[in-house]
Formats: sequence, structure tokens, C-alpha cells
Amino acid sequence: MTDKHFVDEIGTVITVDCGCEITGATGTALKVKKPDGTEVSWTATIYDSNYLRYTTVAGDLDQVGVYYVQAYLTIGTWVGRGETCEFIIYGKFE
Repeated sequence: MTDKHFVDEIGTVITVDCGCEITGATGTALKVKKPDGTEVSWTATIYDSNYLRYTTVAGDLDQVGVYYVQAYLTIGTWVGRGETCEFIIYGKFE
């Protein structure tokens, strides 16, 4: 494997640190803004009590460029997003 990730990858695990205990949270997702500005939501699972995790499927990483990601969840009466993080998807043979 490599530290770089490429367009059309399938099975890439994306893990987002929520910075606090989220066990029991509902509606867990990663809100994603793709390089062309398209916004999508990927259903995530809680991992190790502080993280959201998602494994990519066909069509998720379909564009070259910077992807912006925010954790999204409900804890008690609070519903909202976490801080924005980003990652780069490279074109084939880059």
C-alpha cells in the first residue's frame, strides 16, 4: 500500500477523530465535499469510542483533487458537524 490514494479506489478506510467520546451517538455520517463542489453523505460507524469510520465503495473517490470531510452525528439533543479535515485523491500514474 501507499500513503497516496488514487481516483476510483475501493476499500479505502477513512477514519475521522471526533475528539471526544461518541459512543451512543446516532445518525453517524461523514459529510463530504468533492473536488467539483458536489456534497455527499457517507454512512459511518463508530470506531474505538472517539472515531467515525467509513470504507469507500465504487463511485466514492471518483474525482481527482481535494476532498473535504466533516464528522456528522447526534449525541443527546445535540446534532452537528465536527471540524473540517481534507485529503487528496491523485490521478492515475501521478
